[in-house]
Amino acid sequence: MNLLVGKNNSGKTSVLEALAIASNPTSATQWIDVGRERELKSARTPLLEVLGWFFPHDHPRENGYDGTAAMKVTLTDGRAVDIRAEYREFRQVEMTPEPEDGSDFVDEEPSEYAATLEIWLKNDPIGSLLEELPVIHEFSGRSFKDVGPGSRLVPCQLVTPVSHRTSRQLLAGIDQILEDRMKPEVIRLLQLLAPDVEDIEIRSPQGRGAVIHLYHSKIGHVPLAVEGDGMRRALGFASACVQARGGMLLLDEVETALHPEALSGVFRFLVEICREQRVQLFVSTHSLEAVDAMLASVGDDVSDLVAYHLPHRDSGQDVYRLGGESIRSMRSEGGVDLR
Repeated sequence: MNLLVGKNNSGKTSVLEALAIASNPTSATQWIDVGRERELKSARTPLLEVLGWFFPHDHPRENGYDGTAAMKVTLTDGRAVDIRAEYREFRQVEMTPEPEDGSDFVDEEPSEYAATLEIWLKNDPIGSLLEELPVIHEFSGRSFKDVGPGSRLVPCQLVTPVSHRTSRQLLAGIDQILEDRMKPEVIRLLQLLAPDVEDIEIRSPQGRGAVIHLYHSKIGHVPLAVEGDGMRRALGFASACVQARGGMLLLDEVETALHPEALSGVFRFLVEICREQRVQLFVSTHSLEAVDAMLASVGDDVSDLVAYHLPHRDSGQDVYRLGGESIRSMRSEGGVDLR
């Protein structure tokens, strides 16, 4: 369990996004999905804006933008992959055909930005995972051409503070939970927030599409869409963890929509299910209650917990790492605020 703490604008969300991209780096769809997870569907940022801001901006933008980013992924079996991505933005200008009267006047149609994203993956000699050739994606202001599903290194699920407002990811997760016969565990989680929840189902009222319903002993079937944010958020955690089996679960601002009193129970559930599903958990938070709840959830085995404090990007300070024993002594003995 990895805990990311730090003030606003320290880069906690960016760390989670980098992990999500590194899990499947050659998929253009992965880059776009990760970039748009910060927003609701109704407030979509233009495609090139999403992609361009993945890369460092060290100078004012003029006519297009070029940027480079690099990451190194080391897996637990010793294999390593160097990832390098180059983004080049340019203007596309549509030219009208040359006039038949022989004049040299050529009219320029309004231009729009387009871009290429080239990704290289270089493998460690220990074991070849991917071909060392660039994967090129082409984008315009409205669309992109992908070359395939990408080269997934590990399963990964990113849950943002607004993810519980969309149903696509939840439906896939609940379907997997039902297939794996994990419904009792998930109901136990939901009962931490609403004790009268007895069942969870995917229904199709009047044959108009799949809808997630919870069954309450007092009021019967209730569509998830009208439940409170806490219920939706907790269910999103559970469904994402199942989909991340054998990989990474990334939870941004984990305390969002959850009452402080519910955090301990939710974290205990997360620790239990992540251990069962062999999932590495990354959590960012601004909440001291969340830090204490996560510490309590691991019990005596604090070796499974580590915290990273990210300084403000302009502070000049280094990121520092705290092991589980240090976290426990700082909180229980000194009352130190890790944030």
